[in-house]
Amino acid sequence: MYSDYNKAMRRLLLTCCALSFALFISGCAVNPVTGKSDFVTISEAEEIRQGTSYHQSVIAHYGIYDNPELQAYINSIGQQLAAKSHRSHLKFHFTVLDSPQINAFALPGGYIYITRGIMAYLNSEAEIAGVLGHEIGHVTARHSVRQQSGQFASSLLNVFVAATTGSESLGQLSSQLSTGIVRGYGRKHELEADKLGAQYLHKIGYDPESMLQVIGVLKNQEIYERALAKKQNREANIYHGVFSTHPKNDKRLKTVVRAAKKLSSKQYNDANATKYLEMINGITWGQNIRQGVVVDNRFLHPDLAIAIQFPRHWQVTNSPEALLARNHDTGAIAQLSLVQLEQKESLPELLKRHTKDGKLKVKTHDFGASALTQVNIGKSNQPARISALKLDQKQVLFFIGTSPQNKFSKTDTDLLKINQSFTRLSDKQIAAINSPTLKVIKAGKTDSFIALAQQSPINYDAESILRLLNRAFPTGKITPEQSLKIIGLDD
Repeated sequence: MYSDYNKAMRRLLLTCCALSFALFISGCAVNPVTGKSDFVTISEAEEIRQGTSYHQSVIAHYGIYDNPELQAYINSIGQQLAAKSHRSHLKFHFTVLDSPQINAFALPGGYIYITRGIMAYLNSEAEIAGVLGHEIGHVTARHSVRQQSGQFASSLLNVFVAATTGSESLGQLSSQLSTGIVRGYGRKHELEADKLGAQYLHKIGYDPESMLQVIGVLKNQEIYERALAKKQNREANIYHGVFSTHPKNDKRLKTVVRAAKKLSSKQYNDANATKYLEMINGITWGQNIRQGVVVDNRFLHPDLAIAIQFPRHWQVTNSPEALLARNHDTGAIAQLSLVQLEQKESLPELLKRHTKDGKLKVKTHDFGASALTQVNIGKSNQPARISALKLDQKQVLFFIGTSPQNKFSKTDTDLLKINQSFTRLSDKQIAAINSPTLKVIKAGKTDSFIALAQQSPINYDAESILRLLNRAFPTGKITPEQSLKIIGLDD
């Protein structure tokens, strides 16, 4: 005899099994790439709906790069590739995002994004087509849909385990195992997207081996970023997609890329480096000027009409969320962000609210208010200085800086100098703010990366960045008359 509990569990199990069978039957769809059945729970119409919905969030977060000619150029290349893809009936959308990140990605239903940041590191139309083709491959093979369906199946499996055993711990173990399978899809899918991207590249007349050329510069950038992140004790910002799972000489990647060349006999077009470099000549470097720029370690924000100077030995990085600054010699880190004053709130009251310390000893200065406090860094407390720089009746710049105790005396001196440098900009000063841009020039006989770095507005390790942009990392030299990418200021 079953207990009432066991009877209930048995009914639940039978119901789940019936549901699972029904979903399996309805969820099997023909993969447009392989021609085989895949377990999917999302229709093409739903896939497109998801992409349209997510697209709004992507645009809100990154913004569209304001260059209609460049947008049209990327869309033209993308549409040529999409027309030769396994899902040419889809309406594909290609967007250059206003972001300095090195990235490209795809959403369900045909939404493809590429940042101006990654475009700066590419050298030809064939290379940009290789990256776009890879992202199209994710859409045509329905990778996001297959992954979502895999995650749904994993959740369903957890219900079965819990129902038949009554054990939550076994359900959690099942979840861990199924998560590993889902993560495995990522590695498998990247290689499949490489294969498809190579095929589409071949079909529009570009040598698929252009994809192998891209891997070198992206891998060098990854090597540099990982070393820099380790030195700065932070997470590395690594491009997730094309080639990210491959070493430089990955035989699997070479195999799938070169297999595309056997699809048909073809005389490939020129890689069209001249046209591509012409199109990226003048693109914005770093953050959009409306989000503020950093020139000679001075942060200038035209919309807020303010300027703040950081010491030369600090590295300053601007992002849409906050301005970050580090001193690697002392381990100091500081952040500047925009916060709102509550009604009739004073600057000292704001600092007390943010620290949740009603007894905080706050001093007022010409620049605003500041106080010494403690912050949690990892498993230990560190001394910190927090400051409030008033912009208007509602907005305040909230500045916090910290370092290990044995270095804080020097750090605090720097933090106070940074606070004291806070100034308002006149209309004339705002009009004079220049935005760093990428420029393509012909190299002279005496040009060197050291000399170019000294003239560059890049705020940190300009020589390495210029080498990466020009595929001369870590020790390459400049050839006279070569097309050379530099970073300069708008005239």
